[in-house]
Amino acid sequence: MKKTLLLTLSSFSFALFMAGCTGQMAAPGLSDSEKEDACINLDRKLIKVDKFLTIVERNSAFHLAEADLAMEAPGITESNNKPRMLKDGNKRRAEIEAERQKLGCEPLEK
Repeated sequence: MKKTLLLTLSSFSFALFMAGCTGQMAAPGLSDSEKEDACINLDRKLIKVDKFLTIVERNSAFHLAEADLAMEAPGITESNNKPRMLKDGNKRRAEIEAERQKLGCEPLEK
């Protein structure tokens, strides 16, 4: 009984691990409305990152540390160091743009 249970659990966990690693077995294709919603959400995230980068670029390092801007931008950076904040923000922006391209979203107008 123990061997059967162990074999069943290990094969089930292996199947979950393999499905999670590929990502394609677990995620079906997106419909047009789901794709549009995903693009809108990515655009919102991109706007948030752009706003963050603008604020960081326009302020001095002292004011950024005083304002504790990093706490207001979870998911972008956890640093209060201006160069690190800019680096993290640009990295996050590149990630979001890569996701937009992968989904096939329309290019943003500048």
